[in-house]
Amino acid sequence: MLDLRDIAVIDNHCHPILLEQQMDVVRFRSFFTEAAHADFAHRHVQQTVYYTWLLRQLATVYNCQPVEEEVLAARNRLQGSELLAHLVEAADIDTLILDIGHPLPEHCFSPQAMQKAAGCRTARMLRLETLMERLVIEHADFESVVTLFEQALQNLRGQGYCALKSIVAYRCGLEIREWSKDEAAQAFREARQLVERQGSLRLVQKPLIDYLLHRAFRLAAQQHVPLQFHTGYGDSDTDMRLGNPLHLRAVLEVSDYQTMPIILLHESYPYSQLGAYLAAIYPHVYFDLSYMIPMVDKLEMQAFTRQALGVAPASKLMYSSDGIHVPEMYWVGAVRGRAIIGQVLQEMIAADEMDQEQAYRFARLILRENACAVYQL
Repeated sequence: MLDLRDIAVIDNHCHPILLEQQMDVVRFRSFFTEAAHADFAHRHVQQTVYYTWLLRQLATVYNCQPVEEEVLAARNRLQGSELLAHLVEAADIDTLILDIGHPLPEHCFSPQAMQKAAGCRTARMLRLETLMERLVIEHADFESVVTLFEQALQNLRGQGYCALKSIVAYRCGLEIREWSKDEAAQAFREARQLVERQGSLRLVQKPLIDYLLHRAFRLAAQQHVPLQFHTGYGDSDTDMRLGNPLHLRAVLEVSDYQTMPIILLHESYPYSQLGAYLAAIYPHVYFDLSYMIPMVDKLEMQAFTRQALGVAPASKLMYSSDGIHVPEMYWVGAVRGRAIIGQVLQEMIAADEMDQEQAYRFARLILRENACAVYQL
């Protein structure tokens, strides 16, 4: 296996960790499944290949036996900031690019606090649907919401954002259409009725979301700011049929948007070959390889890594963990990612597809250099 341990990774897609890191077994397990039902944390997570492997690996970094209770006892002896510092150093993480829209900021370490505690760089991205929801809740006038949305997306880098992110796949699917102003305004009125009835909002009104997204795309393209799309794998809240990245074709074809780099997250699993195809065809499309979420075993991760490298240029691939809630996810993603990318590249060397120097160059592109260039770190 090609040894990639000396490459400090840039994690191009992850989330902040929770302030409260003391937890029992059931709560810890709950972070390692996308299933919402409590049955999974009680009965099923510990029976997955991924979690079994995870406990054995964490035992090595916590210097304890690979037993769930001992791993939890070892981690619970440390405060959240100490856990973060220990695991980021052990994983040799250079940068964490954080989606600060989830979990709620009041429950999490801020990017600044994480950078100070971990000793690594942090960068922020802005989640578009969270911004939309806040504006619709706070303002009863459609024109005001559109104006304030566009104002919030001016001078993004000056505001400290290195990218935008859309979770439209979760809300109404990746087939983002053009809607008239009247159609968007009607959808806005429907959303406002929900706000007035329940005092909160999970925005799903497709004409309004799509209408605002097209405004975001234009502004991002003018500023050459990247945009990440959630694609494929997710929790029970998403209809994965609508998360196929091929639904983005109409957006990818718009010439005015092609100065906005687009990153397809989660290797579009299980649509990995299709997402890699888009990265191989469109000059502004990049493909994220996530080694924590989706929570699949090593063989599945090898398969999507082979598919990505077999279809798309290495200059279009980027590493991530999608770590969230607990710092173990950043660490395990980096460990898993280096090992699997190294193994797949070694197989390609053995197949006479490349030599060792070329394979190592590909690894550096995937693990850090592409992200550094795309996000202008």
